[in-house]
Amino acid sequence: MTATEGGRAVYGADAADPVGHHAAAGSTARSPAPRLRTVLGLARAEASLLARSLLVLAGLLAGGAALWLAIRSAEPLWWNVGWRIGLGQVFLGMTVLVAAQLAAGRARRNGMTDLYASFPTSASTRTLAHLAGLLGAAPASLVLIGATVVVVQLRGAIGTPSIAVLAGGLLLVIAAGAAGIAIGTRFSHPLAGMLGALVLFASSGNSHLPWAAGLWLYPWASFGDQLGSLPGPLAGYPPGGAHALELAALAALAGVVALAITVSRSRARASLGAAGIVALAVICLAGALELRPIPTQDLDHLVSEVTNPASAQHCTTGSQVRYCLYPGFGSLLASLQAPVNAVLAHVPARPAQPLTFRQVAGLSLPDSTLTHGHPDRQVSQWDAQANRAPANHAGNSGSSPPASEVYLPVGSWPAAGGQLADARFDLALAAAEWAVRIPSQAIGSFPPQAGGSASRQAPLACVPLDQAREAIAIWLAILATHPSAGELNDHLNVHGVVGEPVAVKVGSSLVPAWIWAYPGSNGLGGRYAPDAVSGPGRGPQTTAAGYLLASAMTNLPEHKVARVLTGSWARWLNWHTTDAQLAAALGIPMPTVPAGSQQPGMAVDLLCTS
Repeated sequence: MTATEGGRAVYGADAADPVGHHAAAGSTARSPAPRLRTVLGLARAEASLLARSLLVLAGLLAGGAALWLAIRSAEPLWWNVGWRIGLGQVFLGMTVLVAAQLAAGRARRNGMTDLYASFPTSASTRTLAHLAGLLGAAPASLVLIGATVVVVQLRGAIGTPSIAVLAGGLLLVIAAGAAGIAIGTRFSHPLAGMLGALVLFASSGNSHLPWAAGLWLYPWASFGDQLGSLPGPLAGYPPGGAHALELAALAALAGVVALAITVSRSRARASLGAAGIVALAVICLAGALELRPIPTQDLDHLVSEVTNPASAQHCTTGSQVRYCLYPGFGSLLASLQAPVNAVLAHVPARPAQPLTFRQVAGLSLPDSTLTHGHPDRQVSQWDAQANRAPANHAGNSGSSPPASEVYLPVGSWPAAGGQLADARFDLALAAAEWAVRIPSQAIGSFPPQAGGSASRQAPLACVPLDQAREAIAIWLAILATHPSAGELNDHLNVHGVVGEPVAVKVGSSLVPAWIWAYPGSNGLGGRYAPDAVSGPGRGPQTTAAGYLLASAMTNLPEHKVARVLTGSWARWLNWHTTDAQLAAALGIPMPTVPAGSQQPGMAVDLLCTS
C-alpha cells in the first residue's frame, strides 16, 4: 500500500480532516511527549510509504533522463552541471508534490472523514506527521545527486560542485512535497495535485519568464543562463546559498499553510500566523540577496578573460604545438595531445609556423541575469568588449583566428561518451589540415540578403576542391584516431545516411560535401560553424571526393602510402595537385562520388588557394 492509494492505512497516518471535523479528536488533553511519539510514528510510516511510491520512482527516472539529456553533450563543468541537477529535481519534485497531495487528501477522497475524526490523534497531528514524512522523498533526491556526481566525475569533471546549489535541489523536492500537502489538506481531488505539479514545471522554463533579471527567484530555472560557456565559476552566479534559503522558507511557508488549515485553537492559529510572517520575511530576504548585483570587479575580470584569453591562460608546448587553457582545465591537456601527436608522428615535415590550440569562451551581453544593477554605460562597455572576444566576433565582424590557431570553445569540447570519438577526430583533422597547409579561414563578402548590406563582411569557408592535400589530411586523421567505418560513413551525407545530400557552392559549381558532426553546437570554433553569419568562424569544408579517396587510402598498407607521400611531400602540398594524381601515384582508381541532388548551404564558399 503506497501513500497515494486508498484503502486501509497505518493507524493515524492519514490526511488532515476539515476544520469542522476534528473537534472530537482534539478535545482530549495530551502531554507533549506522547504527541511527539505519535507524530514520529506516523511520520515514519508516511516516509516509508512515500519512499516506496511508484510515483516517486517515476519522478526519479524522469528526472535522471532529463538531466542526462541536458548534460550528455556538454563539457562536464561543475559550475554548470551543479545547477542542471536541479532540472532533474524539478521532475522529481513534481511527482513528490502529486504523491503528497494524494496522501494528504486520502481521507476525504475515500469518504472516510468521520472515521478519521474518531481517531485519538488530531488532524493537525496527522498533518504534522505528513510534513515530517517528506523525509521519505530525500533518498530519491540524494540518489539523483549521487548518481550525477559519479557520472560527471567519470567524464573528467572540471571544477568542484557547489554544496549550496546541490542542497537547493534537495530543498526544492521537500518544498514541492510541502506544497502538495498544503493543497491536499484543502483539495482532495487528484487534479489539484496535477495542477500544482504543472505550475512547478512552468516555473522552471525560461522563454516565458516575465522578469529575466529575477531568474533565480523562481523555484528553479532551467536554461536561462550562460553557465555552460563560462571559463570558470562566477561568484553569485547563480546565488546558490540565497536560493537554498528561499526554497527552505517556501517549504516552511507551505507547511504553515497546511497546519493552519487543520488546527482549530486560536492560540495555535496565531502562532502559525507569526511563523508564516517569518517565513515570508525570509523569502523576501533571500530574494533581495539573489538580486544583489554581481560585483563590478568580478564582471570586469570575466569580460577580460573572455576578450583576451591569452592574459588568463596557461600555455604548454609539446612537439612544437602550443595548448593554451584556462586555469582549472589542465586535466584536458593529455586528451588534446594524444590525437594531435598521433597525426604529427606521420607527417614528413611540419610548417614553419607553430600550431596553437586555444580555449575560447563566449559571452552574450547585455544579459539581465549577469548585468542587472549596473549602469547602462558600464554594460555597454562590457558589451563592446565581449563583441571583440575571439569566440564572439569571428562570425560577426569578418575577423578570423590566425592561420595556425584553432579555437576550442569552453562548454562544447571535449564531450564524453560516444561523442568523445568525434571530438578527437576533429582535433586530429584540424592538426592534419594545418600540417598540409590548408588555410583554416577565408574572409570574403557575404552575399547580399534582402534588406541587407552587400558590404557586410563575414568569414566564408574555403573548400580544397580536387586537392590531394585534403585527402591526405583526412587520411592522417583516420590513421591517428582509428574511427570505425560506420562512424565515418554516418557523417558522409552524400551517401544519404544522414538526412539529405549536402553540397557547398564554389563559384558556380555545387560540390558534394562531407559533413563531420562535431560535439556541441558548433564543434571546434574557428574550424567550422553551420551558420557563416552567426557562427564563431568557419574552417575548410571537406568534400565527399576527398573523404572517399582518404577512405580508399586506409585500405592500402600504411608503409606504402607513407613512402609515396614522403617521396614527394612538397608536391602533395601544392593546391594544384589533384586527387586523381594522388590516386595514380598510389596505384588505385579515383573513387566515384555517388550522383544525387544536393542542396547548397547558406554561404558561397571560396577555393582554398594558399
